[in-house]
Amino acid sequence: MKTLLTCLLLLISFTSAHGATRVGKDKLNVVATVPDLAWFAEQIGGDRVTVTSLAKGTENLHSLSVRPRTIVTISKADVLLEMGLSLESTWLPELVLTARNRKINPGEPGRVICSSGWSALDVPTSLSREGGDVHPDGNPHFALSPLAGPTIARNVLTGLILNDPKGELVYQKRFDDLSRRLDKSARHWARYQALFAEATCCKKAVVYHMEFDYLLAFLGLETEIAIEPKPGVPPTPNHLAKVISAMRGESIPVILTAAWSKNKQVTMVATKTDAQVLELPTMVSGADWASDWFALIDGSLERIRIGYGLPELVEEPVLGEEPH
Repeated sequence: MKTLLTCLLLLISFTSAHGATRVGKDKLNVVATVPDLAWFAEQIGGDRVTVTSLAKGTENLHSLSVRPRTIVTISKADVLLEMGLSLESTWLPELVLTARNRKINPGEPGRVICSSGWSALDVPTSLSREGGDVHPDGNPHFALSPLAGPTIARNVLTGLILNDPKGELVYQKRFDDLSRRLDKSARHWARYQALFAEATCCKKAVVYHMEFDYLLAFLGLETEIAIEPKPGVPPTPNHLAKVISAMRGESIPVILTAAWSKNKQVTMVATKTDAQVLELPTMVSGADWASDWFALIDGSLERIRIGYGLPELVEEPVLGEEPH
């Protein structure tokens, strides 16, 4: 990693020495750590911003691959949007340090933490490494909560205005438009909550990694057990036996997993328990159907509904029409 970063630092120096110009020099250059934040920045920023995501939607953010132009991209950023809650802690600090871009150093206006104001789940009581890969501020996968949109949007809006005050009216208008869409979707997603609350089916869930806690909590589903005994720690045969026993005892119908963790242990547990493996994206563009944040949440909720065998949502009547 250090060798690669050294080479990339030399590339930055070479690029600067040869008069490279910033792409979209008349626009605010926004770099987001993940596609979700890039999407929110595009929705609010419009034509005033150029947005780049460092990660792809299919990647495991706990071990992100550093690509040759990553450092160059960071070095030219006016604004860096990060999820926070230690999600990017294993790779982002060293990249920012190597990029030598003062605008996006911690505490600077160009550094925007998009989880600010969010109440995290799974905040550890102990930071011992015996607990696995512990996130000291709690579970960082909050963007998978259907409730996360307003928090992310507000933090992005604040960051854009702070770094481009001349665009405040544009940003505020686009934020207001997005907020209306978020409100409408929130009313729709609340119907999934009601559906699960009224259901007599199993109210427990099994996951590989604790990525889906916020999504499951929204639906009132409790994570019975994770196939990982501790975050980042592969399961032992004894632990897998516990998972199988728990799934059989609770009649849990699905195992939720991301693409990167859909492995032979997941397949084996599913086979022995007659459960369905439900692979869900953890970020925007993590699947063909998750093209934006609304689609990510819509598709995830619908697939979980189907996995638990619940009926389809009844179509809402159009305003002014009599329900059938």
